[in-house]
Amino acid sequence: MPTTILVNQISKSILSDHLKVLGENVFSLHLNGQNLILEVLNIQLAEKIMRIRVKHTTYELQFKDDLDLVLDKMGIQRSANIAQKDLRAPMPGKVIDVLAKEGDKLEKGDNILILEAMKMENVLKAENSCVVRKINIKPLENVEKNQVLVELDF
Repeated sequence: MPTTILVNQISKSILSDHLKVLGENVFSLHLNGQNLILEVLNIQLAEKIMRIRVKHTTYELQFKDDLDLVLDKMGIQRSANIAQKDLRAPMPGKVIDVLAKEGDKLEKGDNILILEAMKMENVLKAENSCVVRKINIKPLENVEKNQVLVELDF
């Protein structure tokens, strides 16, 4: 289980004042009176997970932004490990734009549509390689939580 790091808690001052680049993927971090050497082993942007090594121990960090926190608060969990056959609305909102077309072949991380919810625009992406079978919504259409927006084939 990854340790959760809130993106909002990582301020620019930490990055500029406390984090120094020592080499490719190797950093010195001054935190709480300690100097730590950390090595970034892997970053998975779509899953918002980073693996680092500090003092011969490997840690997996999960980053959360405002949207992730809102989804957590609403009890909605997104899992990149489970292949979903359909793209469903994670929350009620309005479809701003549909970026994919029926028959499109998508790779993991490709943009499918933009959903406005709670005054934020959220880009919904393909969680795995897939083909767009059917698009069930149109731009400017209001949608409900868990409504099937796009049907996918793997």
